[in-house]
Amino acid sequence: SIPILHREGPRFEPVCAHKVTFERKWPFVFFMATTYILFSESLNKYYIGHTQMTVEQRLSKHLTDHSGFSAQAKDWQIVWTRIFDEKSEAYAMERKIKNWKSRKLIEKLIGK
Repeated sequence: SIPILHREGPRFEPVCAHKVTFERKWPFVFFMATTYILFSESLNKYYIGHTQMTVEQRLSKHLTDHSGFSAQAKDWQIVWTRIFDEKSEAYAMERKIKNWKSRKLIEKLIGK
């Protein structure tokens, strides 16, 4: 099952099954972006990306027929997300994680 982000409280903090962290700046903007990490048990691999869609919408695209690395499996699950005010910040975080080239650091980040 796919975890769903629920918006609650005055600051709309998410409640979900995976770890979520926020980077917020004032004033808040409406076009947020998310860096996310997916895990495929069948491949035993992580996938790191960023999106301006909801993470659930983006996951749905990864699970449908397409080409690319994530097309190799149909069991991707969201294991970590971080929401940013700007797409450039989400992309920078994606690049930072990918540049680690370390499964241990990724697993430390997601709390595994």
